[in-house]
Amino acid sequence: MNKVISSPDPLQRNIKTIVNASLPRRHAAERRFRWYGLIAVSLGLAFVVLMFGNIISKGYPAFWQTYIQVPIQFDPAVIDPQGNRDPQALQSADYAALVRAGMRRMFPAVEGRLELRALYGLVSSDGALELQNRVLQNPELIGAEQEIWLLASANVDTLIKGNIERSLDETERPIKDNQIGWVDQLQAAGQIEKQFNTILFSSGDSREPEQAGIRGALMGSFYTLLITFLLSFPIGVATAV
Repeated sequence: MNKVISSPDPLQRNIKTIVNASLPRRHAAERRFRWYGLIAVSLGLAFVVLMFGNIISKGYPAFWQTYIQVPIQFDPAVIDPQGNRDPQALQSADYAALVRAGMRRMFPAVEGRLELRALYGLVSSDGALELQNRVLQNPELIGAEQEIWLLASANVDTLIKGNIERSLDETERPIKDNQIGWVDQLQAAGQIEKQFNTILFSSGDSREPEQAGIRGALMGSFYTLLITFLLSFPIGVATAV
């Protein structure tokens, strides 16, 4: 028997013609949609880069902190008067007195209560804690003398970074004339330098600006992202399945 091949139905031919005619428009619309998406993503990334660039450019000085080199005599009479290396005694010693003594050795001509108080104000209160940690980790330091880089006060740090106008009257700025003079002497002697600010990442809130950090904010952001991931990931996967 001869097989009869039926001709395409006119309606089917008409539909195919219409579909074929619409394909170029659909392809063009898809290309436009992809370009719109690419432009939107590119703009979003550009704004993110701009935002982070602005943050970094303005916050870059915070990654560096000023330190002062101070000659420290680890006086046994101050640290361990009994000489028995008792950890409790070593921890409660007056390390701030060692810092003050070191500052007086650098500027022996400074006298008077107010002058000395201004001199001691060049160094952060963190200096005493730094000496305490060193002695507790290595009691052999007792009786020795070392040049120790101690954290400078916030006012000195701000001055070194150029954020205090020296030409202003003394009453209009947070740092005194005599302190500026001492800082200039320390700079000339190479006893002031800026170091990477590890405190920024290892410390939290503090009453002393130079001792404050973002550790609390970083940990808070980390735990927020962690909880968000733990909640959203299984729900998202289950929804997709």
